[in-house]
Amino acid sequence: RRSHAGSLGMGVAVAWQGKGVGSKLLAAALDVADNWMNLQRVELSVYADNEAAIGLYQKFGFETEGLFRDYAVRDGRLVDTLSMARLRRASK
Repeated sequence: RRSHAGSLGMGVAVAWQGKGVGSKLLAAALDVADNWMNLQRVELSVYADNEAAIGLYQKFGFETEGLFRDYAVRDGRLVDTLSMARLRRASK
């Protein structure tokens, strides 16, 4: 029932942030999802205050589907997380 969907998780070391590494990683992952795995839906979660990552995901067609309040502990504090997904509709 979920063979059309996949989850994505990625991170870029601080020293490499802002240098296009995230874009290249995400493009490669989506190439595999689209052209090798034929996924119609790719899902991910991201800290709600990670504006750079959210912008990157939006650039690649991801949309916010939900907000998980107090979802994770980061640096001893509860933080919100967004659920995002990119849908690729099959040609009709």
